[in-house]
Amino acid sequence: MHAHPVVVRSRLGAGLSGAFPEIRDTALAQLPEGTGLDGELVVWEDWRLAFDALQARAGARGAPAAAASRGRPPHFVAFDLLH
Repeated sequence: MHAHPVVVRSRLGAGLSGAFPEIRDTALAQLPEGTGLDGELVVWEDWRLAFDALQARAGARGAPAAAASRGRPPHFVAFDLLH
């Protein structure tokens, strides 16, 4: 069990963990405790990035976020391993 929670944040520092629970849960399951990554959340639609879909997901929490994940799943693209 991780002593520190997994936190998903926007570039401006807004908390997004509640909007993207599948990203948080995957990180908990697959990354060692203390890992710090920098990257980008993306949503693919018709072989292109769908920024509007990502923005819509960013505002969803709870059941609406889970439902949105089934139709337009987010992906995390890591750019840097910080620690």
